[in-house]
Amino acid sequence: MLKRSSRFSVFFGAAILLAISSVAGLAGSGDRDTHPNVLFILADDLGYGDLGCYGATKVKTPNIDRLAREGRRFLDAHSPCSVCTPTRYNLLTGRYAWRTWVGGSTVWANDPLLIDPDRPTLSDLFKGQGYVTACLGKWHLGFGEPGMEGWDDVLGPDYNRDLKPGPLELGFDYFWGFPHVGQYPHFLVENHRVIGLDPADPIRITPDQRPGFELDYLNRPRSGLAAALGWEGGDSTRYEHEELSDRLTERAVRWLDDFEGEKPFFLYLAHRNIHGPLIPAPRFEGSSEIGVYGDFLNEFDWSIGQVLEALDWNGLKENTLVIFSSDNGGIFQYRPIDHPEIEGHRINGSLRGQKTSVYEGGVRVPLIARWPGKIAAGSEDGETLVALTDIFATFAEFFGRPLPEDAAEDSFSFYGALFDREQTTPKRESLVMDSYREMMAIRRGPWKLILGQTGGGARAIRELDPDKPPGQLYHLGDDLAESDNRYGEEPELVKGLAEELRRIQENGRSR
Repeated sequence: MLKRSSRFSVFFGAAILLAISSVAGLAGSGDRDTHPNVLFILADDLGYGDLGCYGATKVKTPNIDRLAREGRRFLDAHSPCSVCTPTRYNLLTGRYAWRTWVGGSTVWANDPLLIDPDRPTLSDLFKGQGYVTACLGKWHLGFGEPGMEGWDDVLGPDYNRDLKPGPLELGFDYFWGFPHVGQYPHFLVENHRVIGLDPADPIRITPDQRPGFELDYLNRPRSGLAAALGWEGGDSTRYEHEELSDRLTERAVRWLDDFEGEKPFFLYLAHRNIHGPLIPAPRFEGSSEIGVYGDFLNEFDWSIGQVLEALDWNGLKENTLVIFSSDNGGIFQYRPIDHPEIEGHRINGSLRGQKTSVYEGGVRVPLIARWPGKIAAGSEDGETLVALTDIFATFAEFFGRPLPEDAAEDSFSFYGALFDREQTTPKRESLVMDSYREMMAIRRGPWKLILGQTGGGARAIRELDPDKPPGQLYHLGDDLAESDNRYGEEPELVKGLAEELRRIQENGRSR
C-alpha cells in the first residue's frame, strides 16, 4: 500500500494554522465561526428540474426545498462531467477527471482506486484543520491497486481481504457505504472490509460473459483491465436495492447522533438515490403522481429530511454548513433524448440533454448552501459560474490555506459568492466539461463550445453529418436550451475557445 506523503502536514496540518479570522471575515470570533461542521450531500442522477425549489411542479420535495428557503440556490452550477465516477474525482481532488485513465467513464468492480493516495484531497484539507472526517454512501472510485496482496490483473481486488488503499487512505477517518450502484456486486463496506462476509462463502467476481459486451468499451482506457461484472458467493453480504436508501439514512442519522462534538466534522454523504434501478422501499410505491421515478424522488426527499432532523435534534443546525448538489443531470433512458420527461415532469427542466451528454441537461446541477446566520436565507446566485471541482479551493480560501501547486489544479474558489465577502483568489472564468464518450466542451462567459455534432451521450450517433457544422456554439444567456447553433457565425470565437481548451488540456492545469 502506498504511504501518504508528509507534505500534508506542511500544507494542511493543524499545527501550522494561520490566523484566519480576517480571511474568513464571518460574524463572531468563536471557533465555530471559522470551523463549522460541514455536511456535503451529493445526490445521484438528480436532474436540474427534479426539485420544487428549481421549478418542479409534478413532484414535491419539501425537505430539500427547506434547505433552499433557509439558504442560497446557485443557478449556474455544474458537474464538469456528466457521469458518476468523474464527478466524485472532481469533487475530492479539485482536478478534472479526464486527466486520468478513467477519462469520461466510470470505474467498475475490478478497477483500482482512481485517486492516487499521495494526491491531496478535500478530506485531507478538512482533516488538517482538525476535523473528524467521514464518507457515507456511494464511493465509485475503486479500491486497491495492482500488486497488492490478492490483486488479480483481470478481476481486480480480492473483496474477501482488506480493501485498501481506499477512502481511509484519502483522508477519511471512517467509511460506510457501497462500491457503486446498479453494478455488481451488491454489498456494503465498512472502513476496509465487506460487512457480514462469511469466510466459508467468499465473494467471487467473475468476468461478464454477455456476447458483445466488450464492444461497449473498446475505446475506453482500462489500464489493462477487462470489465468484470459477474458475482458469485458472498450471500451473507448482499443487500436489496429497495432497502439501500433506508440503510444509508439510518447510518447517517446514527453517525450524527453519535457525534461527540469535541471537534468539528466533515461528513460527505453520497446518496444512492435517484440512480437506477428505480426501486424505492415498498412504503413509497404509488406515492407520486408520475410513477416510480417520482416515488424514488419522494424517498430521497424523505431521507434528506431525516438527516436534517438529526442536525436539529442534536443541536447541530446553527453550527453546520450544509451543501447539497447532484453528481450530474437526470436521466430516464440511456438513448439520445433532448428533453427527458415523465408524465409532464421535465427531469432537467428546460435544459437540453441528460446524464452522459455534455449538453446542459447532463452537466448543470442544483447547488444549495445553508448556514444559518452566515448565508442569507432565501437568496439565489444566478451570476457565478461554479463547478463541483471548486469546493476544494473554496474551503482552502475559507480556512486561509494556500493550495499546493500539485493539488486542485482545476479548482477555483467561489468563497465570495457563497458568503457575500470579498474574494482574495482568482474566480473561475472558464469551465471544461466532458461527456461519457469524452465529447469535450468549454464554457467562457455566456458562450459554450462543443467540439462535435452531438452531446456525446452513452449512445449518441457519432457519424459526421456533412450538412451540419462540425461543432456547436451556444450563447447560454440567450439560449439556455442550446437550440440555436451559432458555430458558423462566430469563427473567431470558436477558434479562441478551442485554443483555450487545448491550452488547458496541454498545461495539465487551469488554475
